[in-house]
Amino acid sequence: MRRQKVFALLQLLFEVMITLFIAGIVVPSLLRSDSATNKALAGGFLRTINIAGLAFSYTRQNVDFAILGASVGALAALVLAFPTAARKNTSSKRTTTLRAAPLPH
Repeated sequence: MRRQKVFALLQLLFEVMITLFIAGIVVPSLLRSDSATNKALAGGFLRTINIAGLAFSYTRQNVDFAILGASVGALAALVLAFPTAARKNTSSKRTTTLRAAPLPH
């Protein structure tokens, strides 16, 4: 009976030793892969932020040009809507009169 207890205890210690050995190999590799994953995600996140910044700068430029174009278009519409506001050329005093053509006899 005593031999069985000693053998069971040795078997349990051997199994614990093997489990700890495998855990000693697996856990550090899992930690390294987790660290590599975090680094890759951070790099991708920074790349995404850079691309978004570039897209925003181009969009802002286009919005600025759109506002400028709308302002110029509104001014042109106002000038066309109120043509009397433009100065008339009054330097020429020349007048023309229309004469009726003579009737054929």
